[in-house]
Amino acid sequence: MSSLTINIDEKLKKQVKKRIKKEGLNFTFLINEALKAYNKGKLKFELLNKSDDKITASFDVSTKKGKKDCLNSFKSLIKNNK
Repeated sequence: MSSLTINIDEKLKKQVKKRIKKEGLNFTFLINEALKAYNKGKLKFELLNKSDDKITASFDVSTKKGKKDCLNSFKSLIKNNK
């Protein structure tokens, strides 16, 4: 097993640790299970428009095409905001 260093908001970390402790889990287990779910395609992330919470874009980053489409979308957002 290897180690991983990630930056997590302290307030969020404390809240999660409190909740998982009640459930008899630990933080490392939670992170490992989230990574496994993501790797199997059972956990997905979507981009939301903060003003109305409607999905404005969704990309399946488990495929090469989905990753490319996502990156191209971000590149176009950067160009349009300059």
